[in-house]
Amino acid sequence: MNKVQLIDSNFNIDSLSNITKSNYLAIDTEFMREKTFFAKLCLLQVGDSKSIVCIDALANLNLDKFWKLAEKKTWIIHSARQDLEVIFQTTNILPKNLFDTQIAAGILGLSPQIGYAKLVENFFQISLKKDQTRANWGARPLSIEMIEYAAEDVKYLPELHKLLSDKLQQLSRLDWVKEDSNYMINQNLFQPSLENALKKIKSVHYLAGKYKKAAYLLVEWRENQAIKKNLPRKWIISDKDLLAIATSDIKNIDDLRKVKNLPKSLIERSSHEILLLLEDASADYSEYLAKPRFSEKEKKILNALVKAVKKKSAELDIIPEVIASKKELTSLISKNYNSRLMTGWRKEIIGNELAKLID
Repeated sequence: MNKVQLIDSNFNIDSLSNITKSNYLAIDTEFMREKTFFAKLCLLQVGDSKSIVCIDALANLNLDKFWKLAEKKTWIIHSARQDLEVIFQTTNILPKNLFDTQIAAGILGLSPQIGYAKLVENFFQISLKKDQTRANWGARPLSIEMIEYAAEDVKYLPELHKLLSDKLQQLSRLDWVKEDSNYMINQNLFQPSLENALKKIKSVHYLAGKYKKAAYLLVEWRENQAIKKNLPRKWIISDKDLLAIATSDIKNIDDLRKVKNLPKSLIERSSHEILLLLEDASADYSEYLAKPRFSEKEKKILNALVKAVKKKSAELDIIPEVIASKKELTSLISKNYNSRLMTGWRKEIIGNELAKLID
């Protein structure tokens, strides 16, 4: 097994000299977010083909020199979205380049949601331990079992990177993975915003008028409260309760109390703010239009797009959603030509064909 080192005091960049000389860093994180809005980075695992370092992120270490070196390199991560989010929100750092082994596996024809353990099993016939899956990574001291478990999450990444890259190169798809991986090196994906918050409640977009404006205002209020208090959104108000309030004709606190199953604590804590938002929603809401439902013609076009993607996926031996999700196809019908389908490798292999079907 790769040599594993735990750094929990007296950090010196020299202790990572071997790893930081490499152009690639295998990276994984352990974090907690059950009780907070922002994920709390607890442990950072960094490795190469020979050694692994587990850095205690709760030990008040000065890691500035490490992060300055790290951001210039290519990071190898499996299913990178959450790891990038917690690292960016903790350090304001993102890598120069990214190689996501889950994306690579999908473009080679495996499941686009394949887990790290399954990928390791597929390539190396090794079953990883799962005994620390629900470990409390905020607890100290870290047990030997926890450190070994965390280290395994980066142990096989360098070799997976090599094997996957070789297979992708043979199929002339290595650039596809680089494109899709680097798509995630985008600060906007990890910064709280009303747009991102609204995406989490799909039904909001089918509301109209004052109900839609009320929902927008409540979502924005909840986001600000959750950030300010660093609490999960649902601890401020659940999606269900938010929509119930937005779509009820509430004018006073008595109306608010009549909303079915609304927590009394919410009414006591936030009724004044909620009522002010609802009052605002009742004025000047003409611009808040419902997202239009698909016409029969558009449904036929969508079916044609789905068939085209399935045909192309069979030719390439790739699962269809790797090429295009139904959400992306739906967006394309709405003339969203900023879609990934109209850029890069997707445009080349199928995007232009899909555009013709729409026109």
